Amino acid sequence: MKNLFDAAEKARSLSQFESARKIYKTLLRSVLTKEEKAEALLGLADVERIRGYFPEALSHYRQAGQLFKTIDTTTQLDAQVGWALSARASGHPLSALKELKKTLIQYQKQKDLQGEAFTHWALGGTWRIAGNMKKGLKELRFALKLFKKTKNSEGLSYTCCALGGIYRMLGQYNLSGRYYREANRRMRQRKDIFGVAYSYCGLGNVERMAGRFKHALPFYKKAEKLYGTIGDRVSYAYTLWSLGTTHKLLGQYPQAHRSFFQADKLFKSTGDARGRIYALLGHAEIAFIQENQTQGLKWWREAKKVSDQSHYLWEKLHVSSLKEGKVHHLNKQYQKAGSQFYPMTMPINWP
Repeated sequence: MKNLFDAAEKARSLSQFESARKIYKTLLRSVLTKEEKAEALLGLADVERIRGYFPEALSHYRQAGQLFKTIDTTTQLDAQVGWALSARASGHPLSALKELKKTLIQYQKQKDLQGEAFTHWALGGTWRIAGNMKKGLKELRFALKLFKKTKNSEGLSYTCCALGGIYRMLGQYNLSGRYYREANRRMRQRKDIFGVAYSYCGLGNVERMAGRFKHALPFYKKAEKLYGTIGDRVSYAYTLWSLGTTHKLLGQYPQAHRSFFQADKLFKSTGDARGRIYALLGHAEIAFIQENQTQGLKWWREAKKVSDQSHYLWEKLHVSSLKEGKVHHLNKQYQKAGSQFYPMTMPINWP
């Protein structure tokens, strides 16, 4: 059994998520001890979360947590953090925050610095998605300090990515770029393909939000190529959305539509309502820029079918399109609309 667990871990480290998934499935069909079954379920849950199969991930995390409850309370807490990350990705950041706060207290009681760091990192990203950058930044700084103390290279890499995201949302693009570049350097050293793609997308987002649209495209292209090889659907979808948005801002509308179509397909497969609305409203925005009100309304109605929350974004989009028709003005209106977009409050990548 040890050989299979080692093979699954190696596949995960190489971002070969489908291979890892098959190995964990094979393990779970075997005769396992209670601890081995819990470990296999936890590994499978992690893989399913990264691949964007959130209902499966949530179920596996709960099963693993129940088994670890009587074996290893520390690993039970790892399963709780994983469950919270899956809940967050499923559009339930408030449930994720509740679970993470509870888990952090338990890690602190056990004086588990790695667990504390991991939970602070998860809280930082969750507060960001919930729209509270101040709290998100505070949590990520805690995480960075603890990961440095424990010399956790993987944790440092992903925390640098998360800090890049927070500072980008705060408009501090130079600082954001610095963190993303540091993350990218660390990821390449570790040969973490997923992490390399993730940090390339982050660098593209910095360039895009700073108005350097042409500089953003090469980063997105690199991320797109890598994501397409590892079976990720979540981050890949947002990279495609970002790529489409950049093409849109450059006036390259056919390419923008193509990227939005690809993104929407992935968002639909993962059940990401927020993502679907962004992709559909991206189509609508292009139509209004081109003064095609009929087509714009058609796309908006499609977005409204996904969630009535889209009307907040729609109001900003429609009003600014009619008044200005200027891309930079549309972007400002989108940003203002973000804090009203409950329960999926803050998108990962604003235009």
